[in-house]
Amino acid sequence: MTNSNNDENKSLTKQNEEVNTTKAHEQMNVLDDTWAELSQDWQAQPTPKTDIQALLKQTRRRTYGAKFCFALNVIATLSLIVVFIYGLIDNQLGDPFNTYIGLGALISVFFVYFEIKIRAATWRQLCDSPDKAIENAVIACKSSMNYMRMTKYSFIPFLVLVNWFIFAIEETTEKSIIPPLLFVNGFMLVMFAIFEYLHRKRKKQYQQLLQLLSE
Repeated sequence: MTNSNNDENKSLTKQNEEVNTTKAHEQMNVLDDTWAELSQDWQAQPTPKTDIQALLKQTRRRTYGAKFCFALNVIATLSLIVVFIYGLIDNQLGDPFNTYIGLGALISVFFVYFEIKIRAATWRQLCDSPDKAIENAVIACKSSMNYMRMTKYSFIPFLVLVNWFIFAIEETTEKSIIPPLLFVNGFMLVMFAIFEYLHRKRKKQYQQLLQLLSE
């Protein structure tokens, strides 16, 4: 009886092992089938494509904006030169004002000169060909980054100059210079923060365009 019971137990144990093994194989097959279906679905998903026309419009719009800003900078520089010459001839604006306008015009001339070098080199390379839409966008974005970097550097001499001017006219006025100092420096700080934000945004866009170009 004991041997018979042992044989039955061994037989049952073996059957259970076979059943468990079969179930495990079935579960693995189900997982493999599920993974295969997911892989096929993922591969079947459409790959996002670059909207060439939208990219061309964006590059064209930024180019027009850059040309508009360049025109404004040229007009502002010429205006400063005219005011400086008028101040020297009329001799009624005062030495601090003439010095401020003269140095401002000089800084502005250097700024416009380097802007011409940055912009002109870029505009010569741009075209409306759809085949070069991504390349043109990369060139325009890099030009914008260089312009913003130069603009941020230009804040330093202008900030020094405008603070010097406020202290220089302190002797000719009885009003406190604290409000204009706070206003001017606060305004320059806000403008610097805006250009810093735009510069970082262009850097991010530049990296994205490089990735598209390498695909």
